[in-house]
Amino acid sequence: MKSATVGEIQKNFSKILKDIHLGEEITITSRGKPIAKITALGPKKNIIWPDFDAEAIELKGKSISQLIIEDREERL
Repeated sequence: MKSATVGEIQKNFSKILKDIHLGEEITITSRGKPIAKITALGPKKNIIWPDFDAEAIELKGKSISQLIIEDREERL
């Protein structure tokens, strides 16, 4: 684990971010005392989405788009 002062973080922020991205943990110090810790969030979890298409119900009759077209034609 590395440590860096607030001033070092401000001056070298892009380098600090690269280190964090590579898995490094950075402790931020102010006046020699640790005040915060920066770590990577880690890999994103895979999201399991429900299969909405398989659950869809087939409706009978005119489609919504067809109803809208007919409604617009009636108004003209």
